[in-house]
Formats: sequence, C-alpha cells, structure tokens
Amino acid sequence: MTATDTTPPQVTLSLPAGPPPGFFGAPAVKIGLIGIMLLLMLIPMALVGGVITDREQYQQQALSGFRASWGPAQEVLGPILVVPYLVQDGDRERKEYLHIASDRLTIGAQLHPEIRKRGLFHAVVFGAEAELKGQFLIPQDALADQPGARLLWRDSYVIFGASDLRALKPDAALIWDGRPLALGDTGASDESSCRGLFVMTARPGLIAAPPPDVPIAFETRMDLRGTEALRVVPIGRQIDVTMSGSWATPSFVGEIPPATYNIDDKSFEASWHIASNVATGRWVWTSAVGPDCGNGSYAALQPEGQVGTELLEAVPTYRMVERASKYGVLFLVLSFLTYFLFETVSRIRIHLMQYGLLGLSISLFALLLISFAEPFGFTLSYVLSSLAVMAQASVFTASVTRRPKLAGIFALVLAALFAFLYVVLSLESFALLAGTVALFTVLSVIMALTRHIDWSSRRPTPPAGTAP
Repeated sequence: MTATDTTPPQVTLSLPAGPPPGFFGAPAVKIGLIGIMLLLMLIPMALVGGVITDREQYQQQALSGFRASWGPAQEVLGPILVVPYLVQDGDRERKEYLHIASDRLTIGAQLHPEIRKRGLFHAVVFGAEAELKGQFLIPQDALADQPGARLLWRDSYVIFGASDLRALKPDAALIWDGRPLALGDTGASDESSCRGLFVMTARPGLIAAPPPDVPIAFETRMDLRGTEALRVVPIGRQIDVTMSGSWATPSFVGEIPPATYNIDDKSFEASWHIASNVATGRWVWTSAVGPDCGNGSYAALQPEGQVGTELLEAVPTYRMVERASKYGVLFLVLSFLTYFLFETVSRIRIHLMQYGLLGLSISLFALLLISFAEPFGFTLSYVLSSLAVMAQASVFTASVTRRPKLAGIFALVLAALFAFLYVVLSLESFALLAGTVALFTVLSVIMALTRHIDWSSRRPTPPAGTAP
C-alpha cells in the first residue's frame, strides 16, 4: 500500500515576460516605450510636487502667525529731532516740519535667537537689546531757503522706533543731554512715511533754539522681539552699527556690507560704519506732514538700503526638499536606463509595467522626504527616505530579474545617485559645477555601455564577447 501524496499543486501567476521578438522587441522601440512610460511618471511627480507646495504654504502661514504673535522682522529707526515751523502762505500761515537726524549715531544690538515650533512647523525668532547713543548738532542754516520761517522750538519732539515695540519695558526713557525724558506714542498720519514703524516720541522741552554746533548727547535702550531679521535704517551723518548673537548661520543684508565681521560655529559679530550722505540720505530735511521718518532717504524707503542681519536656518528644510524634488526626472531616467541595460546586456525581459512600478517607487522619494523632514529635520529624513526607496526598489529588482547580482548593482546605482544628490544639495556655491561634471561622466559611461547595441535589430544584441 502506498501513501497518497497530499501536497497541493503549485500555482504560479505570471505576467507576460515582455514583447516577443520582432518589431516590438527592437531596442529602439523599447526605448520609445520606456520614454512614454517616463512621461506618464510625470503625473505622480507633479502630484508629489503639489503636496510639497502645499506644505510650504502651511509653513508660510505658520511663519505669519509667529510674526503676528512674537514680532515681525525688525527695522530700527534712530532718533530724529522734529521741529514744527510756520511759513507765510498768502494771507495765512502754514505749518511744516523740520527734521534733523543725529550727527553721530552708535547702535549696538545683542541678539538671542531660538527656534520656536507650532505643530510640525517652526520659525527662527529672537529677542534683542539695542543700545542707541550719539549726539545732535543743530545747524545754523537749517532753513536758509525759507528766511521768513518761524521755528516752534517749544513744540519740538524727538522720534525713534522700530517695527514692533511690544517688548519695550514700561520704564524705558530717552536720556537727552543728561535728562531722562518720558516716552509717548506719536500720532503719525496715514500720509507719513512712519506708518510702517511703531514710533515713540520724547519732548526735550526746548524753549529756544539750542546753541548752534554744540553737541547734545542722547542715549536710550530698546528691548525688541522679532522674527528672522533685524535691520537698521541708516539715517544720520555718521552711523556705527554692531550686531552680535549666538547663531552660526547669519546673512548680512542690504547693499552696504559690514566693515568687519566674524562667524564661528556658535556665534557671529558684524560692524558697519556708514558716513556717506549717498548711503544715508539727507540728514536735514523738511516735510509738509510730520513726522517724516526719512524724506529723500533711500534707506528709509527700500529695505535693501538698510543694514542688518538675517538669521538663516543651517539647513532650510523646505528649500532643500524643493531642490531635491527637481532631480526626480533625472533619477527616473537613470533608473529606467539601468533596467534597459539589464535587458540588453543580461538578456532578460522586464515588462513595461514593471518599469512603471519602479518609477512610482522613485517618485515617492520626495514625498517621503517632506514627510520625514517636518518632524525629524532634513538630514535624518534624507537618510531614511533614501534607505526606504533603495530597499524597496532593490527587492523589487531582485524579484523581477531573479538575479541577486543585478539587484545589488541596481542598489549601488541608487546609492550613488542619492549620495550625488546630497553632495549637490550641500554644495550651495558649486552645485552647478558638480552636477554638470557628474552628468557628463554618467553620459560617458552610458555611451560606453551601449556602443555595441544594434539599435535597428529585431532583438537586443549583447555586447561583443558575451555568450548568447
């Protein structure tokens, strides 16, 4: 008596291995079909790009929230003496305003940056202490072009301010010629150029014109809170600005570069010396509306004319992800080309649908990158995303080709691509050079590997010396 074999029959499901030899088996035709599949892969890549754009917009919304709650990018305006005066206009008198900027102004700002988070999003914010000191010189000929003008010295006041003064201490004061002056708000009209600033006023209590060309010293301290940047409006005859802080990646903004600066892995310090009327604008001017925070001053009207520091992220997550996503097409092309070379050199068949599945795996890299980057940061997310795609694509290649050696080669190709991309993203200044040289090298390798292919044949032709 023999035992009955109860082992269930093996059932194998398989897709067609590929087009039969003939017209559709020609290398040139296969390349054309792969090209069509590559174009179709642009659809999921566009969808992933839309997700990245949406996340960037959410980050900008979060940044706007930080600016509203903590403070915006700060612009600091040094003291300006405003003196109303009357001029005869027919049968009545018209009030106008004389503005005198400081003869010398020294600003020292100490920044204390930190990263604050709101959910998955974050922003670079700072607290700062700014000390302003200097002196005024009242010129004798301030209104030489209006000889009949009558200056109202009793109504004169000093203005200074910043974009946001919510952090200003209640006991803040302006020291004017050795006397502390209480601070008050200014009633700047919508027509005044000061409407973008929060301006404080102090009344020096002048009874008559101060002695001409006699220095009047002043000093004040401003506590500030802001987001991303601190800039100074350089209005005055001679201005010295010094900024320092515990941040390793500052950017010094404006058309006037710092005279000296020092940056190490923990902190920075920069100094500006500005003594050109071309750079600072007029230091004495008049206006029909008061106060005017810099009529005729390029610096007051254009942020790029100011001087200051922008606190950059060491690794700007969303910008790096966006740059990485732009290389997606290159990854697809080289991955598909590697599969095609496997078919040509190793005489295996890879179905067009399997090209498509590989393309979807490569397309998900940018989505994985942005998903991991928000909670973990860019560097760790890049490693995790690269390993995930490499593992998935390599295991898939092993199952498609049934040759572990080819899967290992494909894994090495992907590893080289991801390493190359990370180097390019890190080389901010030399990214174009590195990318161009790498692409030229890849093209040379492709030309060498495909030099024996007969593109007009009915079936792939292996290189010379390869066994049929």
